[in-house]
Amino acid sequence: MKVPSELQRLVDGVAQRTGRSIAIDDPRLRLLAYSAHQGEVDPARQQSILRREVSGELVAWVRDHVPKDSDEPFHLPLHPDLGLTIDRLCVPIRHRTVLLGFLWVLLTEPADDRLVAIAREVAQDVGVLLLRESFLEEIAHSRERELVRDLLDQDASVRDFAAEQLARDELFVAGDTCVLVTAGRMDQVPPDSWRVGLELALQRARREFPARHCLHLVRPDHAVLIVAPAGTWWHRRPLTEIGDSLRAHCRRELIADEPLWVGIAPRGSSLREVHGLYEQALRAVEVARLVRTLGHTVLADGLGVYGLLAEIPQERLQVVGLHPGLQALLDQDDPQSRTLVESVEVFLENAGDIKATAESLSVHRTSLYNRLHRFEQLAGVNLRSGDDRLVIHLALKLARLTGRR
Repeated sequence: MKVPSELQRLVDGVAQRTGRSIAIDDPRLRLLAYSAHQGEVDPARQQSILRREVSGELVAWVRDHVPKDSDEPFHLPLHPDLGLTIDRLCVPIRHRTVLLGFLWVLLTEPADDRLVAIAREVAQDVGVLLLRESFLEEIAHSRERELVRDLLDQDASVRDFAAEQLARDELFVAGDTCVLVTAGRMDQVPPDSWRVGLELALQRARREFPARHCLHLVRPDHAVLIVAPAGTWWHRRPLTEIGDSLRAHCRRELIADEPLWVGIAPRGSSLREVHGLYEQALRAVEVARLVRTLGHTVLADGLGVYGLLAEIPQERLQVVGLHPGLQALLDQDDPQSRTLVESVEVFLENAGDIKATAESLSVHRTSLYNRLHRFEQLAGVNLRSGDDRLVIHLALKLARLTGRR
């Protein structure tokens, strides 16, 4: 949330009146404003100032001690392991029962009735400022969401208008643009809490970029991040690092062990290309969810043959038959058959290099030759034939892409 100058002036004023160190946090303990320090500070306050946020453990500690639906001041218990070594007076800042933030007073000396009264009064004033700021911010975000949604529309005229409006309103810088899509498993409809977590994760990811270098949109089953790396510290870094960072933010806000993938489209020259980049990034995610060997952060232009196969509609791919000999081995699903198929797949990935394949599989060359020969017998193919190699290799790719392997 943007810190209005009135909020900083209010914090400085109450610090001067009370002779205490004052800070204002949002509901997730991200620092909004703080005064000059009147005496010593503890590690928790230092972390808050340096990083503008605190650990998840500290957030949980505070939430465990906040009176429910109350704006009554309370003392936060000390917790040296979390950096809380100085007593604090906390006043929850609320609008009705909605938590807008916290007012903190470091108690290097015990609090008296006058200090508590001042803190309570100032918390009410801060609540008015934060409520007004949240309304203004929500209006701006609603406008941005509407334009980003139009930017991804199927209608080219709608997309062009959205790009013009984003440029005119100075919501996004001109220049190279890349698109990232993040999504979870495709076999379930994500709950509302998942969308909330994605929203928080993308907001956190955006703070790594300067203003006007990021846009985002959360959709029912995936989220979109549009970035302009030029002019930022990400400019000369691989796009996969941006993807890894986004994925880390998502995993922090979502269930830790839930699978999550990020697809990345290459850079385009303007917002008008975003729709095409979005489709590429979304396709990369869809492929990566099926072909687990690609990893969790995937470049759209690094899909290889999977990228070409993914151009074919999924319903069509599902009915394309595999080579009957390979299909028979896959249907058996026993350890010996799996070993033969895996060995042939590595052999083909290594372009028929026996030495490299044997090393990858950690087997002797004689054992590898025996496996390949046995596969040829069972599948009815000749791996010395270029056509047979191509058919089997494509069939293996197709099996992964369609979830048949």
